[in-house]
Amino acid sequence: MIRQAGRAIVGTRWEAPAKRLYAAITGNKSHLYDAQTIAIMRRVLTPAANAIDAGAFEGGMLRHLCRLAPRGRHLAFEPNPEKFRKLEAAFPDVRVLPYALGDRPGEVPFHRAIAHPALSGLRPRPKYWGGEPTEEIRVPMETLDRVVPRELPIGFVKIDVEGGELGLLQGGVELLRRWRPVIVFESGIGGADYFEARPEAIYDLLADAIGLKVSLLGDWLEGKGPLSRGGFTDQFDEGRNYYFVAGP
Repeated sequence: MIRQAGRAIVGTRWEAPAKRLYAAITGNKSHLYDAQTIAIMRRVLTPAANAIDAGAFEGGMLRHLCRLAPRGRHLAFEPNPEKFRKLEAAFPDVRVLPYALGDRPGEVPFHRAIAHPALSGLRPRPKYWGGEPTEEIRVPMETLDRVVPRELPIGFVKIDVEGGELGLLQGGVELLRRWRPVIVFESGIGGADYFEARPEAIYDLLADAIGLKVSLLGDWLEGKGPLSRGGFTDQFDEGRNYYFVAGP
């Protein structure tokens, strides 16, 4: 019954307060990050804003994008073929694309976790799979700069790509520099390190190449200052937080 009630509020105005309460009781960071991401979207998105969901998975955050910006043109990316097909059917007004996102187009291996597909990604991560059976398939990779129409202004981007965020950003520098959207992104040990992506490289790309400041989600919502380069690196290396927001 509790699970059914939880599924019923996904994508509604009640999801954020419910997840915030659950996080306060249990200390679950992922639920807190979800609630904070929804709160950021609520502040950033106008009814006609356009947004990108990179790693849309089952469409949890995409539902909020559509709810908060119902007249916007949204793009969702999901390389897991099964999840892509379900998203395409569930979101007929969204341009859902079956691409992994990186720094160049091509075809790449995708490691699909069978029992827990949320752990799937472009790199094998045996330490975090715990012996779970996986399947390697081939998926198309594209770049944001090639796929997103140049004339389409983007106001918000959500990135949850299981460690591949540096390559995604590198393939979207032109787009992101042009529109300087607010970006909520996951980055931490257990993901980015499997791509040999250091936090300094991610910070420098966002700050210097794109012109965005990196903050903790809660700090951004409370109007506090951004993280320094060293502060972001410490958050990453010490595992204090693994979700961040970058904005102008």
